[in-house]
Amino acid sequence: MAALIAAVAFVQSSFFRISLITVHGAGHLSDDEIIARSDLYRGQPLNSIRPADVVGRLTALPWIAAARVQVIPTGRVDLLVDERVPRAAMLFRHKYVLLDSGGVALEGAFNPPSVPLISVEGMTPPWVRLGDRVPSRGVRDAVRAVALLPPEEIARGVRLHVDRAGAVIVTTADGVTVLLGSPRGLGGRAAMLAQVLAAIRRQHLRRASVDLRFAGSVILRGQPAALSRGVRR
Repeated sequence: MAALIAAVAFVQSSFFRISLITVHGAGHLSDDEIIARSDLYRGQPLNSIRPADVVGRLTALPWIAAARVQVIPTGRVDLLVDERVPRAAMLFRHKYVLLDSGGVALEGAFNPPSVPLISVEGMTPPWVRLGDRVPSRGVRDAVRAVALLPPEEIARGVRLHVDRAGAVIVTTADGVTVLLGSPRGLGGRAAMLAQVLAAIRRQHLRRASVDLRFAGSVILRGQPAALSRGVRR
């Protein structure tokens, strides 16, 4: 009996309590925010930790897509999180809503974001709830289209619009409008974008309109100069 009491006392000693909580994978959220949401604390008995409950609390944060909990017998608890990455933003009720690649709403802000701004003609979501996907297929299609754009154009700043027919229209930071067309085959047409825009800029063509909707064709409107052989105005 005495041995059993001693064993129980040892299990409940400081050696089996949380002595350190670490966070791995966070970028936007601070370690303190994540630890606070985990509801874990130093001195807490290790045998009271319920990893599934901790994961549930962490993934309730809009920015966290997935989480894992590692409990080390020495008293360290590691919180490993996968943060969502903002890929685009949309205006909703006078706020910019950041969206990840799946159309999940991450955060609302009044200041213009650094990610591409998307809009969908004729679409007004009935609601936007942080941590959930925006209830609009058009918005999700627009976010997927952003992923096909050249990274250097995204870094400069672009706007992407989807019209009522589902056609994608991109406007670059220097005012070039590009008609990319329907989602079908969009990847191939978007792959031409970097080369076409580079040619326009070499010729110092501003406020140009480029039509890439037709396979194998680059149509430049509103400018006197042709890009290359096969280019029509």
